[in-house]
Amino acid sequence: MSDYEMGGDDRLLAIPRLAERVGVTPRVLRYWEEQGLISPTREHGRLRYSPRDVAIARLIRTVLQAGTGIEGVRMLKRLAERDIRGRAAAGDEAALAEGALRILYQRKAFREETGMDEEHYPQGNPPPPSPPPRRGPPHGPKGPERARG
Repeated sequence: MSDYEMGGDDRLLAIPRLAERVGVTPRVLRYWEEQGLISPTREHGRLRYSPRDVAIARLIRTVLQAGTGIEGVRMLKRLAERDIRGRAAAGDEAALAEGALRILYQRKAFREETGMDEEHYPQGNPPPPSPPPRRGPPHGPKGPERARG
């Protein structure tokens, strides 16, 4: 069986290939699934991951490597879902449309800034953060030089 299963226009990936692409082990992906951070599709009794799942898993790995814990990732997921679900439950179609439009504009901005869709979020580690600006003189205090002894 190939790495991908065709399902309409969606290409679904098996867990070993997802782990390889994200740079984690299949066990880590299963843990993330147990924690509710990712949710693969079941197809013929097997777990399959879409390109969007690949992007989400890469982002989770990046956020975790940056020092945010599992609870932080879970909170980000809840915040991302809360507005849409609340608006849908309230039957507020205008607010729901506004939220959907906001998501579409965010995706468009992501594409414009990075030159890629979120499904193609880059592999590897993000660049290191820039060092904070230096405070004070670069090589010790100003004033008379210290006496040499």
